[in-house]
Amino acid sequence: MFKIGDFSQLAQVSVRMLRHYDKLGLLTPSYTDKFTGYRYYTIDQLPRLNRIVALNGLGLTLQEIADLLGDRNDLPVEELRGMLLLRQKELERELAEKRWQLASVAARLQQIEQEHDPDPYEIVVKPLAELPVAALRVMAPTVQEVGYFCQTLYGRLYQMLAAAGIAWQTPEVTFYHNDEYRDTDIDMEVAVAVAENSLTQTPAPDGLILHRAPGCELAAALTFEGSFENVVRPIQSLLRWIGLHRHAPVGPLREVHLSGPAHAALANDALPVIELQVPIAPLDAMR
Repeated sequence: MFKIGDFSQLAQVSVRMLRHYDKLGLLTPSYTDKFTGYRYYTIDQLPRLNRIVALNGLGLTLQEIADLLGDRNDLPVEELRGMLLLRQKELERELAEKRWQLASVAARLQQIEQEHDPDPYEIVVKPLAELPVAALRVMAPTVQEVGYFCQTLYGRLYQMLAAAGIAWQTPEVTFYHNDEYRDTDIDMEVAVAVAENSLTQTPAPDGLILHRAPGCELAAALTFEGSFENVVRPIQSLLRWIGLHRHAPVGPLREVHLSGPAHAALANDALPVIELQVPIAPLDAMR
């Protein structure tokens, strides 16, 4: 048997928590010396303790854990693994949302601080040519999930192209089709350039869109080098520039991946280089 301090070190759980579990009846010592009050534990109590800690990490209260375990030590591993994986995904999603919120707040603060400063990005106006692409178009539930959707959809896109025998080219382009700012229901299209003759290939795999992304006479564009999580600030700068120069967007924001594919399986280790493009027209011409 192990003294409470030794068992604490073995299990990596504090003595304070072991005493707390004892008080609640969640994990009582195997033996308590009635004269000294010393608590002793056995190694076969470790599985129950591991389950208590894991379930508490899932967000269950100690009362819920007590109800779930009862007197058992043998909550099935597969059941526990499923619960842990579910909670892991929830935490990853919450972390992605917090990262996006942090980037958005930082970008808005920087925009306020630099309202009277020259724009930090070099913005050019140029025409955009038509681009034959293979694409998948979906609705992402929230703006925080756009990154996940990009990764997943680009992976699926390249798999579909390989299965169909369609060769892809550069660049990779993500289109954001909403005609107003939205933080839910993001209408997005992931696309990669293909040869012109690929557009007439039949039959196209189910769900794959083969089309020409339209060109335009005027587009405002800037090039940004940095992680995809930090793209908020340059997008805001580009849109601010458009407004200050009395123009308005007349087409979807395009995120062109100049440094190569963004999908994890194909991406290189270099910092992404992204060109942001927005088709524009003079405000006077739109009245």
